Amino acid sequence: MATVVLTLTASGSVSDYSDTSGLRQAVATAAGVDKDDVEISVAAASVLITATIAVPAATTASAVQSSLLSTLGATAESASAVLGVMVESLPTVGIALPPSAPPSAPPPSSPWEDTSIDGAGGD
Repeated sequence: MATVVLTLTASGSVSDYSDTSGLRQAVATAAGVDKDDVEISVAAASVLITATIAVPAATTASAVQSSLLSTLGATAESASAVLGVMVESLPTVGIALPPSAPPSAPPPSSPWEDTSIDGAGGD
């Protein structure tokens, strides 16, 4: 399952974000997903907030990404208004593919291609 990752720098200190339930709900609403699909992590760097959103089966990662970008707007100020935290820089929104995604299959071989082991071909 793909995930969508929202990263933003907010003002304050990490301790200001000990309860992220309101932020989880704001991100979920902006992304058009359920709050249970959003995981928030907070790290020092001013305050670096990362929201990882599990993409529900009923939609696609691109649709969730588009919803977030559209709802958060084009400025840090508009993102601040939507999320209810003071966002210092424009958030980034990317799609993270699952680490165990199977490699794509090689193209099918031509019916006229010699695929025999000994190279003798099929007559």
